[in-house]
Amino acid sequence: MLQFRVFPGGKRRIVTFSYDDGSRNDVRLIELFNKYGVKGTFHLNSRVFDDKNEDERRAFIDRYRGHEIACHTVHHGWPTRMPASTLIAETMDDRRALERYAGYPVVGMSYPSGDYDDRVISALSACGIVYSRTTKETFGFGFPDDWLAWHPTCHHRDAEAPTAEFLSTLDSEWKRPLLYIWGHSHEFKTEEDWAKQEKLVASLAGHEQIWYATNIEIYNYCEATRRVVVSADEKTLCNPSALDVWVERDKKEVFVIPAGKTVALP
Repeated sequence: MLQFRVFPGGKRRIVTFSYDDGSRNDVRLIELFNKYGVKGTFHLNSRVFDDKNEDERRAFIDRYRGHEIACHTVHHGWPTRMPASTLIAETMDDRRALERYAGYPVVGMSYPSGDYDDRVISALSACGIVYSRTTKETFGFGFPDDWLAWHPTCHHRDAEAPTAEFLSTLDSEWKRPLLYIWGHSHEFKTEEDWAKQEKLVASLAGHEQIWYATNIEIYNYCEATRRVVVSADEKTLCNPSALDVWVERDKKEVFVIPAGKTVALP
């Protein structure tokens, strides 16, 4: 039996972080993430560009290299209280501003103030947004049922117990693989706050079983697994995507299906 329940490098767990608003504290948080080899997604309001010149805007985005930048609308309004045309403009203008300096399509998002409904989801989909994070904490470790209503595990202030539970399962058979921690870096106001965050990040770092990924990397990988074409006898697999995909057979063997390749399993 084949199952797509392993991730890049054959890893079985995923950790991702997500931070909103583009605070100046992002610089220190990124340094912390880089120190421990974890990855974050940073949801930005492009209004921060208003008082910056071209070089300053480029430098602002450069500090996020190695991580993901994503949308958060231009002005951080309440999406459910906007006309559809305003929401679309807020989203598309944010995308255009960020993409100009990011160098890649910015198709992820988080909802300002966690505010969304079905109408908002439809508008974002029309804008080319492929996932959007809410602020509804699940305290669980599963993938979203709807990528445009992606509920995180917990806020960083509530992360101690979920992190301990997650780490306790690394060497066990477990069907829920994803720890998703979110927050705002401006919430780190004291050295005690930063020390607590470093302790959290350090506890999650350096585990061979964990894939440290951005939000868009997780989305793209999951979509790639869904595109794999499998023969009726489960011996031949065609991967039409641009990403390598890993597959498990009989809970014992793990195989990689290279991007754009067809592989015959032994």
